[in-house]
Amino acid sequence: MAAVHWRNLAELAGFTQFRNQFLASALSSVGSALTPVALSFGVLEATGSAADLGLVLAAYSAAQIVFMLGGGVWADRLPRKRLMVLSDAVSAASQITFGLLLLTGHPPLWAMIALHGLAGAASALFMPASVGLVAETVPPRLLQEANALLSLTRNISVSVGPMIAGLAVVLAGAGWVLVADGLTFLGSLLFLRRLAVPARPASEGGGFLRDFRGGWQEVAKRSWVWTGIAMFMIFNFVYSFLYVLGPVSLSGSDNGGLLWGAVTASLGIGDVLGNALAVRFRPRRLLFTGRLMMLPAAPLIVVLGVAPEPIPLILCGLLAGIATTFPNTLWETALQQHIPNSSLSRVSSFDYAGSFILRPAGLAVTALAASAFNAQATLTAGAALIVLAVTASLLDRATRTLVRNDHQDHPAPSTAPG
Repeated sequence: MAAVHWRNLAELAGFTQFRNQFLASALSSVGSALTPVALSFGVLEATGSAADLGLVLAAYSAAQIVFMLGGGVWADRLPRKRLMVLSDAVSAASQITFGLLLLTGHPPLWAMIALHGLAGAASALFMPASVGLVAETVPPRLLQEANALLSLTRNISVSVGPMIAGLAVVLAGAGWVLVADGLTFLGSLLFLRRLAVPARPASEGGGFLRDFRGGWQEVAKRSWVWTGIAMFMIFNFVYSFLYVLGPVSLSGSDNGGLLWGAVTASLGIGDVLGNALAVRFRPRRLLFTGRLMMLPAAPLIVVLGVAPEPIPLILCGLLAGIATTFPNTLWETALQQHIPNSSLSRVSSFDYAGSFILRPAGLAVTALAASAFNAQATLTAGAALIVLAVTASLLDRATRTLVRNDHQDHPAPSTAPG
Protein backbone atom coordinates (compact mmCIF):
# COMPACT_ATOMS: atom_id res chain seq x y z
CA MET A 1 0.00 0.00 0.00
CA ALA A 2 1.17 3.49 -0.78
CA ALA A 3 0.94 6.07 1.96
CA VAL A 4 -1.16 9.14 1.30
CA HIS A 5 0.19 12.53 2.27
CA TRP A 6 -2.18 14.39 4.55
CA ARG A 7 -2.08 17.34 2.14
CA ASN A 8 -4.56 15.37 0.02
CA LEU A 9 -7.19 16.13 2.66
CA ALA A 10 -6.39 19.83 2.50
CA GLU A 11 -6.70 19.67 -1.28
CA LEU A 12 -10.02 17.86 -0.97
CA ALA A 13 -11.29 20.57 1.36
CA GLY A 14 -10.43 23.11 -1.35
CA PHE A 15 -13.17 21.82 -3.65
CA THR A 16 -16.14 24.02 -2.85
CA GLN A 17 -18.71 21.61 -4.24
CA PHE A 18 -17.43 18.69 -2.16
CA ARG A 19 -17.38 20.90 0.94
CA ASN A 20 -21.05 21.64 0.43
CA GLN A 21 -21.85 17.95 -0.06
CA PHE A 22 -19.79 17.02 3.00
CA LEU A 23 -21.50 19.62 5.21
CA ALA A 24 -24.92 18.51 3.95
CA SER A 25 -24.10 14.88 4.72
CA ALA A 26 -22.67 15.69 8.15
CA LEU A 27 -25.69 17.77 9.15
CA SER A 28 -28.30 15.22 8.11
CA SER A 29 -26.23 12.37 9.63
CA VAL A 30 -26.26 14.06 13.02
CA GLY A 31 -30.04 14.45 12.88
CA SER A 32 -30.65 10.93 11.59
CA ALA A 33 -28.54 9.45 14.39
CA LEU A 34 -31.06 10.86 16.86
CA THR A 35 -34.06 9.23 15.17
CA PRO A 36 -33.89 5.53 16.18
CA VAL A 37 -33.99 6.23 19.91
CA ALA A 38 -36.49 9.09 19.71
CA LEU A 39 -38.83 7.31 17.33
CA SER A 40 -38.81 4.08 19.30
CA PHE A 41 -39.59 5.76 22.60
CA GLY A 42 -42.10 8.07 20.97
CA VAL A 43 -44.08 5.24 19.37
CA LEU A 44 -43.97 3.12 22.53
CA GLU A 45 -45.15 6.05 24.64
CA ALA A 46 -47.97 6.77 22.20
CA THR A 47 -49.19 3.20 21.67
CA GLY A 48 -47.67 1.07 24.42
CA SER A 49 -47.26 -1.71 21.86
CA ALA A 50 -44.04 -3.36 20.71
CA ALA A 51 -45.98 -4.79 17.74
CA ASP A 52 -46.96 -1.26 16.65
CA LEU A 53 -43.33 -0.17 16.88
CA GLY A 54 -42.37 -3.14 14.72
CA LEU A 55 -44.89 -2.08 12.07
CA VAL A 56 -43.58 1.48 12.02
CA LEU A 57 -39.97 0.32 11.71
CA ALA A 58 -40.87 -2.26 9.05
CA ALA A 59 -42.56 0.46 6.96
CA TYR A 60 -39.24 2.31 6.64
CA SER A 61 -37.28 -0.79 5.59
CA ALA A 62 -39.97 -1.98 3.18
CA ALA A 63 -40.25 1.40 1.45
CA GLN A 64 -36.47 1.69 1.24
CA ILE A 65 -36.17 -1.68 -0.50
CA VAL A 66 -39.13 -1.07 -2.83
CA PHE A 67 -37.93 2.35 -4.01
CA MET A 68 -34.17 1.72 -4.06
CA LEU A 69 -33.86 0.40 -7.62
CA GLY A 70 -36.19 3.10 -8.92
CA GLY A 71 -34.08 5.67 -7.11
CA GLY A 72 -31.04 4.48 -9.03
CA VAL A 73 -32.81 4.87 -12.37
CA TRP A 74 -34.05 8.36 -11.54
CA ALA A 75 -30.62 9.42 -10.27
CA ASP A 76 -29.13 8.51 -13.68
CA ARG A 77 -31.96 10.21 -15.60
CA LEU A 78 -32.27 13.42 -13.57
CA PRO A 79 -29.75 15.85 -12.06
CA ARG A 80 -28.58 14.10 -8.90
CA LYS A 81 -28.43 17.33 -6.92
CA ARG A 82 -32.10 17.99 -7.68
CA LEU A 83 -33.13 14.49 -6.61
CA MET A 84 -31.20 14.78 -3.34
CA VAL A 85 -32.76 18.18 -2.59
CA LEU A 86 -36.20 16.64 -3.17
CA SER A 87 -35.32 13.72 -0.90
CA ASP A 88 -34.18 16.08 1.87
CA ALA A 89 -37.39 18.10 1.54
CA VAL A 90 -39.54 14.96 1.86
CA SER A 91 -37.46 13.70 4.80
CA ALA A 92 -37.76 17.06 6.56
CA ALA A 93 -41.53 17.14 6.07
CA SER A 94 -42.02 13.55 7.26
CA GLN A 95 -39.85 13.92 10.38
CA ILE A 96 -41.26 17.29 11.44
CA THR A 97 -44.82 16.05 10.92
CA PHE A 98 -44.07 12.85 12.86
CA GLY A 99 -42.63 14.89 15.71
CA LEU A 100 -45.61 17.23 15.81
CA LEU A 101 -47.98 14.26 15.86
CA LEU A 102 -46.14 12.86 18.88
CA LEU A 103 -46.40 16.24 20.59
CA THR A 104 -50.19 16.15 20.23
CA GLY A 105 -50.21 13.00 22.36
CA HIS A 106 -52.58 10.99 20.14
CA PRO A 107 -50.85 10.07 16.86
CA PRO A 108 -52.79 7.49 14.81
CA LEU A 109 -50.83 4.34 13.98
CA TRP A 110 -51.61 4.56 10.24
CA ALA A 111 -50.11 8.07 10.12
CA MET A 112 -46.91 6.99 11.85
CA ILE A 113 -46.55 4.04 9.49
CA ALA A 114 -47.15 6.25 6.45
CA LEU A 115 -44.74 8.98 7.58
CA HIS A 116 -41.91 6.58 8.41
CA GLY A 117 -42.50 4.74 5.14
CA LEU A 118 -42.23 8.09 3.35
CA ALA A 119 -38.91 8.69 5.08
CA GLY A 120 -37.68 5.28 3.90
CA ALA A 121 -38.68 6.05 0.31
CA ALA A 122 -36.86 9.40 0.50
CA SER A 123 -33.66 7.71 1.70
CA ALA A 124 -33.92 5.26 -1.22
CA LEU A 125 -33.88 8.21 -3.63
CA PHE A 126 -31.00 9.89 -1.83
CA MET A 127 -28.46 7.09 -1.48
CA PRO A 128 -27.76 6.09 -5.13
CA ALA A 129 -27.73 9.76 -6.14
CA SER A 130 -25.20 10.53 -3.41
CA VAL A 131 -22.70 7.93 -4.67
CA GLY A 132 -22.95 9.39 -8.17
CA LEU A 133 -22.67 12.97 -6.94
CA VAL A 134 -19.34 12.29 -5.20
CA ALA A 135 -17.90 11.29 -8.57
CA GLU A 136 -19.09 14.65 -9.96
CA THR A 137 -17.60 16.82 -7.21
CA VAL A 138 -14.20 15.15 -6.61
CA PRO A 139 -11.33 14.26 -8.98
CA PRO A 140 -10.78 10.49 -9.39
CA ARG A 141 -7.53 10.39 -7.41
CA LEU A 142 -9.29 11.78 -4.31
CA LEU A 143 -12.42 9.62 -4.42
CA GLN A 144 -11.19 7.20 -1.75
CA GLU A 145 -10.53 10.00 0.74
CA ALA A 146 -13.88 11.62 -0.06
CA ASN A 147 -15.77 8.38 0.51
CA ALA A 148 -13.89 7.78 3.75
CA LEU A 149 -14.65 11.26 5.11
CA LEU A 150 -18.36 10.99 4.26
CA SER A 151 -18.52 7.58 5.92
CA LEU A 152 -16.56 8.87 8.92
CA THR A 153 -19.18 11.53 9.69
CA ARG A 154 -21.91 8.88 9.57
CA ASN A 155 -19.94 6.55 11.87
CA ILE A 156 -19.25 9.25 14.45
CA SER A 157 -22.88 10.36 14.37
CA VAL A 158 -24.15 6.80 14.85
CA SER A 159 -21.71 6.29 17.73
CA VAL A 160 -22.54 9.49 19.62
CA GLY A 161 -26.08 10.19 18.41
CA PRO A 162 -27.97 7.56 20.46
CA MET A 163 -26.50 8.84 23.71
CA ILE A 164 -27.43 12.43 22.86
CA ALA A 165 -30.87 11.26 21.71
CA GLY A 166 -31.49 9.42 24.97
CA LEU A 167 -30.68 12.55 26.98
CA ALA A 168 -32.73 14.76 24.65
CA VAL A 169 -35.76 12.46 24.89
CA VAL A 170 -35.61 12.68 28.68
CA LEU A 171 -35.21 16.46 28.73
CA ALA A 172 -37.37 17.58 25.79
CA GLY A 173 -39.41 14.57 24.63
CA ALA A 174 -39.30 12.37 21.54
CA GLY A 175 -41.48 14.72 19.49
CA TRP A 176 -39.08 17.64 19.72
CA VAL A 177 -36.12 15.39 18.87
CA LEU A 178 -37.82 14.31 15.63
CA VAL A 179 -38.65 17.93 14.81
CA ALA A 180 -34.95 18.75 15.30
CA ASP A 181 -34.06 15.88 12.94
CA GLY A 182 -36.38 17.36 10.33
CA LEU A 183 -34.63 20.73 10.65
CA THR A 184 -31.24 19.08 9.97
CA PHE A 185 -32.63 17.83 6.65
CA LEU A 186 -33.60 21.42 5.81
CA GLY A 187 -30.03 22.47 6.60
CA SER A 188 -28.70 19.70 4.36
CA LEU A 189 -31.03 20.88 1.60
CA LEU A 190 -29.63 24.42 1.78
CA PHE A 191 -26.04 23.19 1.41
CA LEU A 192 -27.01 20.95 -1.52
CA ARG A 193 -28.72 23.85 -3.27
CA ARG A 194 -25.38 25.64 -3.31
CA LEU A 195 -23.79 22.89 -5.41
CA ALA A 196 -22.83 23.80 -8.96
CA VAL A 197 -21.87 20.54 -10.66
CA PRO A 198 -21.09 20.10 -14.36
CA ALA A 199 -24.10 19.16 -16.46
CA ARG A 200 -24.23 15.49 -17.44
CA PRO A 201 -25.20 14.34 -20.94
CA ALA A 202 -28.95 13.99 -21.31
CA SER A 203 -30.44 10.53 -20.85
CA GLU A 204 -30.91 8.60 -24.07
CA GLY A 205 -34.55 8.09 -23.16
CA GLY A 206 -36.44 4.92 -23.94
CA GLY A 207 -38.42 4.76 -20.74
CA PHE A 208 -37.97 3.72 -17.17
CA LEU A 209 -37.92 -0.04 -17.80
CA ARG A 210 -35.31 0.28 -20.53
CA ASP A 211 -33.08 2.27 -18.19
CA PHE A 212 -33.67 -0.28 -15.44
CA ARG A 213 -32.61 -3.12 -17.75
CA GLY A 214 -29.59 -1.06 -18.82
CA GLY A 215 -28.52 -0.72 -15.21
CA TRP A 216 -28.79 -4.46 -14.67
CA GLN A 217 -26.76 -5.09 -17.83
CA GLU A 218 -23.98 -2.87 -16.44
CA VAL A 219 -23.97 -5.10 -13.35
CA ALA A 220 -24.23 -8.41 -15.20
CA LYS A 221 -21.40 -7.79 -17.64
CA ARG A 222 -18.89 -7.13 -14.85
CA SER A 223 -18.18 -10.22 -12.80
CA TRP A 224 -16.49 -8.20 -10.07
CA VAL A 225 -19.71 -6.21 -9.56
CA TRP A 226 -22.28 -9.00 -9.40
CA THR A 227 -20.05 -11.34 -7.39
CA GLY A 228 -19.37 -8.45 -5.02
CA ILE A 229 -23.09 -7.74 -4.57
CA ALA A 230 -23.75 -11.44 -3.92
CA MET A 231 -20.95 -11.50 -1.35
CA PHE A 232 -22.23 -8.39 0.44
CA MET A 233 -25.73 -9.89 0.44
CA ILE A 234 -24.48 -12.97 2.31
CA PHE A 235 -22.22 -10.91 4.57
CA ASN A 236 -25.06 -8.65 5.72
CA PHE A 237 -27.42 -11.61 6.07
CA VAL A 238 -25.00 -13.25 8.49
CA TYR A 239 -24.01 -10.04 10.22
CA SER A 240 -27.62 -9.48 11.25
CA PHE A 241 -27.14 -12.57 13.49
CA LEU A 242 -24.86 -10.47 15.65
CA TYR A 243 -27.53 -8.05 16.81
CA VAL A 244 -29.91 -10.81 17.87
CA LEU A 245 -27.62 -13.50 19.24
CA GLY A 246 -25.03 -11.16 20.71
CA PRO A 247 -27.32 -10.04 23.55
CA VAL A 248 -28.65 -13.60 23.85
CA SER A 249 -25.13 -15.00 24.31
CA LEU A 250 -24.29 -12.44 26.99
CA SER A 251 -27.62 -12.35 28.80
CA GLY A 252 -26.71 -15.19 31.15
CA SER A 253 -23.42 -13.65 32.29
CA ASP A 254 -22.79 -11.09 35.01
CA ASN A 255 -23.09 -7.54 33.64
CA GLY A 256 -24.13 -8.94 30.25
CA GLY A 257 -25.85 -5.70 29.28
CA LEU A 258 -22.76 -3.67 30.13
CA LEU A 259 -20.56 -6.05 28.14
CA TRP A 260 -22.83 -5.85 25.09
CA GLY A 261 -22.65 -2.06 25.35
CA ALA A 262 -18.86 -2.31 25.34
CA VAL A 263 -18.98 -4.55 22.25
CA THR A 264 -21.20 -2.13 20.32
CA ALA A 265 -18.95 0.76 21.39
CA SER A 266 -15.87 -1.13 20.14
CA LEU A 267 -17.62 -1.72 16.83
CA GLY A 268 -18.25 2.00 16.53
CA ILE A 269 -14.62 2.84 17.34
CA GLY A 270 -13.52 0.22 14.80
CA ASP A 271 -15.74 1.87 12.18
CA VAL A 272 -13.97 5.18 12.79
CA LEU A 273 -10.54 3.50 12.63
CA GLY A 274 -11.49 1.79 9.36
CA ASN A 275 -12.36 5.11 7.76
CA ALA A 276 -9.21 6.71 9.14
CA LEU A 277 -7.26 3.86 7.53
CA ALA A 278 -9.03 4.50 4.23
CA VAL A 279 -7.96 8.15 4.41
CA ARG A 280 -4.34 7.18 5.07
CA PHE A 281 -3.67 4.20 2.75
CA ARG A 282 -4.40 3.62 -0.92
CA PRO A 283 -4.04 -0.04 -1.97
CA ARG A 284 -3.49 -0.58 -5.67
CA ARG A 285 -5.77 -3.63 -5.88
CA LEU A 286 -8.94 -2.19 -4.41
CA LEU A 287 -11.13 -5.28 -4.22
CA PHE A 288 -8.48 -7.87 -3.41
CA THR A 289 -7.28 -5.82 -0.45
CA GLY A 290 -10.84 -5.02 0.60
CA ARG A 291 -11.90 -8.69 0.64
CA LEU A 292 -8.90 -9.74 2.71
CA MET A 293 -9.73 -6.97 5.16
CA MET A 294 -13.29 -8.33 5.54
CA LEU A 295 -12.12 -11.63 7.03
CA PRO A 296 -11.43 -10.11 10.51
CA ALA A 297 -15.19 -9.59 10.85
CA ALA A 298 -15.63 -13.32 11.54
CA PRO A 299 -13.74 -13.68 14.87
CA LEU A 300 -16.20 -11.48 16.78
CA ILE A 301 -19.09 -13.75 15.80
CA VAL A 302 -17.12 -16.85 16.84
CA VAL A 303 -15.96 -15.38 20.17
CA LEU A 304 -19.53 -14.34 21.06
CA GLY A 305 -20.63 -17.94 20.74
CA VAL A 306 -17.58 -19.70 22.20
CA ALA A 307 -15.82 -17.54 24.80
CA PRO A 308 -17.60 -14.26 25.54
CA GLU A 309 -14.89 -12.66 27.68
CA PRO A 310 -14.51 -8.86 27.83
CA ILE A 311 -11.01 -8.32 26.40
CA PRO A 312 -11.33 -10.75 23.42
CA LEU A 313 -14.79 -9.37 22.63
CA ILE A 314 -13.66 -5.74 22.64
CA LEU A 315 -10.55 -6.48 20.53
CA CYS A 316 -12.61 -8.50 18.06
CA GLY A 317 -15.19 -5.70 17.98
CA LEU A 318 -12.50 -3.23 16.95
CA LEU A 319 -11.34 -5.58 14.17
CA ALA A 320 -14.91 -6.15 13.00
CA GLY A 321 -15.54 -2.41 12.78
CA ILE A 322 -12.44 -1.93 10.62
CA ALA A 323 -13.46 -4.97 8.53
CA THR A 324 -16.77 -3.38 7.58
CA THR A 325 -15.88 0.27 6.87
CA PHE A 326 -12.45 0.09 5.21
CA PRO A 327 -13.48 -2.47 2.54
CA ASN A 328 -16.73 -0.59 1.91
CA THR A 329 -14.82 2.61 1.11
CA LEU A 330 -12.62 0.70 -1.34
CA TRP A 331 -15.73 -0.84 -2.93
CA GLU A 332 -17.41 2.54 -3.46
CA THR A 333 -14.19 3.92 -4.91
CA ALA A 334 -13.99 0.97 -7.34
CA LEU A 335 -17.57 1.60 -8.50
CA GLN A 336 -16.96 5.32 -9.00
CA GLN A 337 -13.70 4.77 -10.89
CA HIS A 338 -14.79 1.89 -13.13
CA ILE A 339 -18.53 2.34 -13.80
CA PRO A 340 -19.60 4.96 -16.37
CA ASN A 341 -21.01 7.98 -14.58
CA SER A 342 -24.20 7.71 -16.64
CA SER A 343 -24.90 4.29 -15.03
CA LEU A 344 -23.29 4.74 -11.63
CA SER A 345 -26.42 5.42 -9.58
CA ARG A 346 -28.28 2.45 -11.09
CA VAL A 347 -25.40 0.10 -10.31
CA SER A 348 -25.20 1.56 -6.79
CA SER A 349 -28.92 0.99 -6.32
CA PHE A 350 -28.51 -2.72 -7.14
CA ASP A 351 -25.64 -2.79 -4.65
CA TYR A 352 -27.72 -1.16 -1.90
CA ALA A 353 -30.76 -3.32 -2.62
CA GLY A 354 -28.66 -6.47 -2.48
CA SER A 355 -27.12 -5.38 0.81
CA PHE A 356 -30.48 -4.59 2.43
CA ILE A 357 -32.83 -7.20 1.07
CA LEU A 358 -31.75 -10.19 3.19
CA ARG A 359 -31.41 -8.34 6.50
CA PRO A 360 -35.02 -9.00 7.57
CA ALA A 361 -34.61 -12.64 6.55
CA GLY A 362 -31.40 -12.83 8.57
CA LEU A 363 -33.20 -11.64 11.70
CA ALA A 364 -35.98 -14.20 11.19
CA VAL A 365 -33.63 -17.08 10.39
CA THR A 366 -31.52 -16.22 13.43
CA ALA A 367 -34.44 -16.73 15.79
CA LEU A 368 -35.44 -20.01 14.13
CA ALA A 369 -31.88 -21.38 14.01
CA ALA A 370 -31.17 -20.45 17.60
CA SER A 371 -34.30 -22.25 18.78
CA ALA A 372 -33.60 -25.33 16.64
CA PHE A 373 -29.92 -25.54 17.57
CA ASN A 374 -28.35 -22.99 19.93
CA ALA A 375 -26.78 -19.55 19.80
CA GLN A 376 -23.22 -20.90 19.79
CA ALA A 377 -23.77 -23.24 16.83
CA THR A 378 -25.64 -20.56 14.87
CA LEU A 379 -22.93 -17.94 15.41
CA THR A 380 -20.14 -20.35 14.48
CA ALA A 381 -21.95 -21.40 11.31
CA GLY A 382 -22.48 -17.74 10.44
CA ALA A 383 -18.79 -16.93 10.83
CA ALA A 384 -17.90 -19.87 8.57
CA LEU A 385 -20.38 -18.62 5.97
CA ILE A 386 -18.73 -15.18 5.96
CA VAL A 387 -15.30 -16.73 5.36
CA LEU A 388 -16.69 -18.92 2.56
CA ALA A 389 -18.51 -16.01 0.87
CA VAL A 390 -15.45 -13.74 0.96
CA THR A 391 -13.15 -16.52 -0.25
CA ALA A 392 -15.54 -17.51 -3.04
CA SER A 393 -15.67 -13.91 -4.29
CA LEU A 394 -11.89 -13.98 -4.68
CA LEU A 395 -12.16 -16.90 -7.12
CA ASP A 396 -13.26 -14.28 -9.63
CA ARG A 397 -10.16 -13.12 -11.53
CA ALA A 398 -11.56 -9.64 -12.18
CA THR A 399 -12.05 -9.13 -8.45
CA ARG A 400 -8.47 -10.14 -7.70
CA THR A 401 -6.92 -8.00 -10.44
CA LEU A 402 -9.03 -4.82 -10.50
CA VAL A 403 -6.71 -1.88 -9.84
CA ARG A 404 -7.42 1.69 -8.91
CA ASN A 405 -7.91 4.12 -11.80
CA ASP A 406 -7.04 7.54 -10.46
CA HIS A 407 -6.68 9.21 -13.85
CA GLN A 408 -9.73 8.30 -15.90
CA ASP A 409 -11.52 11.04 -17.82
CA HIS A 410 -13.49 13.07 -15.34
CA PRO A 411 -14.92 16.58 -15.32
CA ALA A 412 -12.81 18.85 -13.12
CA PRO A 413 -14.72 19.84 -10.00
CA SER A 414 -15.34 23.52 -9.59
CA THR A 415 -13.58 25.39 -6.81
CA ALA A 416 -15.69 28.49 -7.30
CA PRO A 417 -18.25 29.43 -4.66
CA GLY A 418 -21.38 27.30 -4.96
